[in-house]
Amino acid sequence: MNAIVKIENQTPFIEVELNGKVQLGVNARDLHKMLEVKAEFSHWIKRRIKQCKFEENYDYTLVVKKDEQVSGAKYLNEYIISVDMTKHLGMMERNEKGHEIRKYYIEQEELARQLKDGLQSRIGHISAQVEMITQSLSEAGRFLSVNGKQTKPALLKELDELMKEAQPELKLEGGI
Repeated sequence: MNAIVKIENQTPFIEVELNGKVQLGVNARDLHKMLEVKAEFSHWIKRRIKQCKFEENYDYTLVVKKDEQVSGAKYLNEYIISVDMTKHLGMMERNEKGHEIRKYYIEQEELARQLKDGLQSRIGHISAQVEMITQSLSEAGRFLSVNGKQTKPALLKELDELMKEAQPELKLEGGI
């Protein structure tokens, strides 16, 4: 649970358009800082992009800011990366923060699997019940349509005869 708090507090989400849709993204500099990567940011991000074959406008977008840097540079490249890319980069780091991220995502995926399995089981159970009810109603409908017009009158006649048989006959003597 600590990993969730640390991740959410240290990597604020940003809305970004990637792959033709608006989604959540993260500033790669914030992730770099949170992961406590020792390599300089620009070298690290370029190396990871090349290494993992991330694609611009699909996995990340590059935002160039005009900003006077200590190094004398007049522009600063900001990489806004997708949440999936953030997860991928975090899990690649071979340090304590990388292990925290890896553990967090493994736990979350296990919870998702359990939820999915439980839902699938419930869906299967309810589907079986619906199928059973449908079959029962179909059989009842077939019986009524085929036999209903013949069976009901025959049963009513038999019932009437049984009722007459069950009633005691009154035999009146003396011609009243």
